[in-house]
Amino acid sequence: MSWLTRKFDNLGSACCGAGGGMGLSQAPAFTQAYLQRLGGHLDEARRAVSMIERGDWLSQLGLPDREAALAEFSGRVVELEQAYRAISEANPLLQPVIMLQHADQDVARRAWEHFTPAIPVDAPSLVYTGVGIIVALLIYELIKTPALLFRRKTTAPS
Repeated sequence: MSWLTRKFDNLGSACCGAGGGMGLSQAPAFTQAYLQRLGGHLDEARRAVSMIERGDWLSQLGLPDREAALAEFSGRVVELEQAYRAISEANPLLQPVIMLQHADQDVARRAWEHFTPAIPVDAPSLVYTGVGIIVALLIYELIKTPALLFRRKTTAPS
C-alpha cells in the first residue's frame, strides 16, 4: 500500500469514525427532545380526560359515547405515562435504548422534524469538519516527518 493510499485509508476511517461518533452523540439530545414532546402529549391527554369528566367536552354525546371516549383518552394517558416514566427514570446512558423500546412513532416523527442537533452537522459544518481533518492530518505529517528522518539517520548502519 502506497503512502497516499494509506493516507486516504486513514482519512476514510477517521471520517467514518467521526461521522458515527457525531451521529450517535445525538441520541441523548434527541431522547430529551422526544421526552419533551411526549410530555406535551401526556399533558394534553390528561387535559382531555379532565374536560370530559367535568362535562366541558363532548357534552353533546350520550353517556355511553362519552364514557367510551373517556375510556379511550384514559387508556392513552396510561400508555403515555408508562412510556414517559420508563424513559425518564432510566439510567441516562440507557435512555435512548429505552426510548426505542417505548417510542410512539407519531411523536418520534414530529420530534425528529423539529430536532436541532446538539452539535452542528449541516452541510457547511461538515465541509469545515472535513477540511479541518485534512489540515490537521497534514500538520501532523509535517510535524512527525522531521522526527522520522532524524531517527532514520541516527539508526542507519555506518
